[in-house]
Amino acid sequence: MRNILVSIFLTGVFTLIMQGQSLNTDLLTDTVQNRSYRDDVLSVQLKQTSWEFTLPAIELGSEQQLELLFDILSPDRGNLNYTLLHCNAQWKLSDLRPSEYLSGFFEGHVTDASGSFNTTCQYMHYRLVFPEEDCKPLISGNYVVVVYERNDPDKILLTRRFYVIEKTTDITATVRQPSSGEYRETGQQVEFSIKYNTSEIRDPGDVRAVVMQNGRFDNAFILPRPFSVEPGKLNYSGTDGCIFKGGNEFRSLDIKSMKYQTENIAGIEFRNPYFVVIMKPDETREYKPYFSKTDLNGGFYVDCEKAEDRHTGCDYVYVHFVLNASAMYFGEDIYVTGGFCDWTMSSKNRMTYNEQENRYEITLLLKQGLYDYCFALKSSTDNEIISSPFEGDYYETENDYAVFVYHTDRFENYDRLAGFQIIK
Repeated sequence: MRNILVSIFLTGVFTLIMQGQSLNTDLLTDTVQNRSYRDDVLSVQLKQTSWEFTLPAIELGSEQQLELLFDILSPDRGNLNYTLLHCNAQWKLSDLRPSEYLSGFFEGHVTDASGSFNTTCQYMHYRLVFPEEDCKPLISGNYVVVVYERNDPDKILLTRRFYVIEKTTDITATVRQPSSGEYRETGQQVEFSIKYNTSEIRDPGDVRAVVMQNGRFDNAFILPRPFSVEPGKLNYSGTDGCIFKGGNEFRSLDIKSMKYQTENIAGIEFRNPYFVVIMKPDETREYKPYFSKTDLNGGFYVDCEKAEDRHTGCDYVYVHFVLNASAMYFGEDIYVTGGFCDWTMSSKNRMTYNEQENRYEITLLLKQGLYDYCFALKSSTDNEIISSPFEGDYYETENDYAVFVYHTDRFENYDRLAGFQIIK
């Protein structure tokens, strides 16, 4: 009898604690984006633990884990919680209850935190490795990890998308130069086919494919139906099919050291208490010949020389970007963008035109490391990032592509992620 009473008491206490810490999902009513909700949350990365430059994708039921890294510009350690939320193929929260897509507990603590060491800018570095043993996805699909304050769940710090895959389909894909049309010299065409088990997928109309370039969501192709259907096979190849703008190899920034100037840096100054990096003025490349170079396909890598731990030994420095322009782009805003800002186009990375110098300028606070970036406009119709006027488009450009296959399970009422393939 005593054991029963103790069990009931502990269950009640646990319920009260969980109720006090639960995230209000009504705060995420629209399409859930990769987003930092506070200006002091920087350098957010979500990746596989086994490789730095990968999409955050794991196989259902495997031992694979993801690693979430981020900084908060404060010397004080925060009390942070996290939870995992299931989404549909359009990245809106699904109608499933947490118990239908997660095992064990439905939220956890971010316990791995370390303060910066010997830096001019003080910050706290956080690391979360998940799924943990007592909080694992039960089904495949799109997910988001949400980090929020433990004592005030309405204060969300960040959201990041990731994928849980069950390989019930087989994808064969390739990238080629378009054979004809206006994109022959500037585009890249992704063609692929999907083999599936007819007992698993009975209606091809329940299948949707999504193709992404360099991990970007703004220009992803959503293919609600194949171009042709064979028994057990869906074909996505056609003259007017999945054609991306080729873009250009990214511009590069190396700020691993504040002791010497690397390529593209005009000067490094210490303006107490911070370092300031002045970039050489960039020029538009739209009509220049294509030049092959190694890049990070828009990503970034935190690193600095002679630091015992690059995550806590790297400093934050101010970087001043300059883009020469003989005239102002009237009616258009110019941005410097890339993976370092989650490919966003906001006031934080919008450049200002300097009429006296005939150039666009902006100063950003970045953690030491290697960065890819480009200059772009924002489409007025669909918020697509348009870099063509500054970077050009070339079919020779090296890009990463990812193909996702979603199957709408009408019996279980959710979008399964039934296939995933990366190609170059």
